[in-house]
Amino acid sequence: MNEPRQPRRLNTSGASGRPRNSTSSQPARQPYRVNQEQRTVYRTSSQGQAGRGTGRTTSQTSRTQQSRRTSQTYRGTAPAQPADSSGRKAKPRKKKSLLRSFFTALLSFVLVLGVGLFGLYQWVVHSISPGGGVPTISELINTPSEYKGDVINLLVCGVDYEDGRAYSNDPQSNDGMTDMIMYMNFDVKNKKINLLQIPRDTYVGEKYNTGGTGKINAVALKNDGVASLAQAISEQYKLPIDYYFSINMQSLKEIVDLFGGIEVYIPQDIEYSGSKLLQGYRNLDGAAAEFLVRNRHGDGYAQGDIARLDMQRYFYQGLFKRVRTATVWDIAKLMPVVLNYVTTDAPASTLISMAVSFLQVDSADIMLCKVPTFNGAQYYNGQHSIQICDVDKTRDLLNTYFRSYSGPVDDLDIPVLATAGSSSDPNVQYMGQLDTTVDGALANGEQG
Repeated sequence: MNEPRQPRRLNTSGASGRPRNSTSSQPARQPYRVNQEQRTVYRTSSQGQAGRGTGRTTSQTSRTQQSRRTSQTYRGTAPAQPADSSGRKAKPRKKKSLLRSFFTALLSFVLVLGVGLFGLYQWVVHSISPGGGVPTISELINTPSEYKGDVINLLVCGVDYEDGRAYSNDPQSNDGMTDMIMYMNFDVKNKKINLLQIPRDTYVGEKYNTGGTGKINAVALKNDGVASLAQAISEQYKLPIDYYFSINMQSLKEIVDLFGGIEVYIPQDIEYSGSKLLQGYRNLDGAAAEFLVRNRHGDGYAQGDIARLDMQRYFYQGLFKRVRTATVWDIAKLMPVVLNYVTTDAPASTLISMAVSFLQVDSADIMLCKVPTFNGAQYYNGQHSIQICDVDKTRDLLNTYFRSYSGPVDDLDIPVLATAGSSSDPNVQYMGQLDTTVDGALANGEQG
């Protein structure tokens, strides 16, 4: 497989000292094991409390007296102390008492703030990761460390509750179609991330219940949740999965709006069913961002979902750039969204260390690609359009970019049916290349 040209490297704050090649070897990881333990997703409810404080101003006389007392500044010679009735000089007042009171109050404030932050920290990480274990005070006070392992593999799924597709009477239940499926290989040691986009309509075979559709996006819904989807991908693609993240796609609009919009480059005009985005570099609100990542119809979308995967990369580029500049207040605003819409089986300590390591990765070292599938129309059960994986191309793709620590495999176990037409290109692309495209658009005046 030809290696794409090296993208421009950004001067990001956390990227430093990255060895370009690793000769480290490590035994192959075991495939993902389904956790049969029932998980509980904790959700929050908030009750606002408001209070008002009043203050009183001092009289003009009091302010004048205070001003006079304050103006008596020590100039290097202590003033004479008055004598008491016995003729002895009065003992000077201990100025240290005021200083001691100040530092006592300051220390108390810091402790209260620390305890409050510690409680907030536990509340957040244990709401999205109930089995994460109780963090210690030292874990909070000390600077979070990077992830200690050489590599970690994650499955990230977007669960879609698109309008008109009601899969459950409970809108909060995690039982929608996983219309966004992405496998992440995070080479922590070399600070590199490789992302594999798996088309939602990929044929998954007969082993897992799909409700008669044959599509991979129905596995989580019709079996034992995202754990079943992780098991299927691990078996068929022969990829280890350490943890999964499930994100309700309903949160997309809220996340974007809480950020005040996301600046995204739109490479072409997109229009379908009354919604429209014009080409250019634009600040998208939540509704516009949702249209961008969901749309797979109209001009430029002859390949449907395959074309949508390519378009979604521009949103990922804008989102990644925005996250790198997020403040603590941005994170605080996002907490309720995370608590309501994200579930994971990753421990709390792992979540923190992965985040620290992730922010040190340069965009030039984040690669995106997609599973090659045949573009000829295929139907399952005579009515459901499906994508058939090009197994040979996929095997070579995974061996090149996703098996640096485990070694290549000779074959995959991905089910196939009769195919037609040629297969799509995996479109290997680096985030740094997208940055360059966006910079070029801005230089050409394509500001929205």
